[in-house]
Amino acid sequence: MLDLDYLNLLRRLEIERVLPTIPQGCRVLEFGSGTGEQARFLTERGFNVTAIDLASSNYAKHRVFPVTDYDGHRIPLDDRSIDVIFSSNVLEHVENFDEIAHEFRRVLKPEGFAVHVLPTTAWRLWSFGTGVADSLAAAAGLPGALIRAPENGGRRPAVIRQLRRAASGFIPRAHGTSGNGIAELWTFSRHAWRQRFERTGFDVVTDWPIGMFYTGTILAGAKLRMEWRRKLSRIFGSATRTYVVRPSHRD
Repeated sequence: MLDLDYLNLLRRLEIERVLPTIPQGCRVLEFGSGTGEQARFLTERGFNVTAIDLASSNYAKHRVFPVTDYDGHRIPLDDRSIDVIFSSNVLEHVENFDEIAHEFRRVLKPEGFAVHVLPTTAWRLWSFGTGVADSLAAAAGLPGALIRAPENGGRRPAVIRQLRRAASGFIPRAHGTSGNGIAELWTFSRHAWRQRFERTGFDVVTDWPIGMFYTGTILAGAKLRMEWRRKLSRIFGSATRTYVVRPSHRD
């Protein structure tokens, strides 16, 4: 279930960690901006921000900042017009990665660079584990769903929803563009991300863990204080990692 308040809190903490890497006052493209929460944060701190996303984004109805819809192929900006590209938990969903990487290189100024926050193997692994626990709880609730569901046509949809929830933790569905969730144990790894950037014309300048533990099942949600999430990341791994990349060549 989407919890925007919780999600915005996570994204706010991520952008605060990333902020020191972005030169003050520069022009920033936020790619895949969702609600625009992070774009608003950057604008409030003096950055000139252009935010873009797909019109079909799950967050389109919850925008808090002007977001330009684009077609998923061509970024609606001039060549060499952007100092920094920023994205948060977006690139794992991009099917046409090579095409978008080309667009990134096109719109970046000669000295420009990109900062991408991306999910890790730890996030994928612990999302599996907590997903199984959630599925077991849903399975235990099936009898109650049968009893509570109304007789007049409402029983079947309610039970199907409960069955899907019960099965979801045992079926390793992909979060991003990988064929399945198991593959993401590799595709979300540091080595795989670096390899993908280098293959598409970028040098990885540096990368580091954001230092927060959370899962795709929203384990504990806002009930677990961020201080504890930081401590848990030292034990169980950070959910996301930041990559700072520069074009290795110009087209």
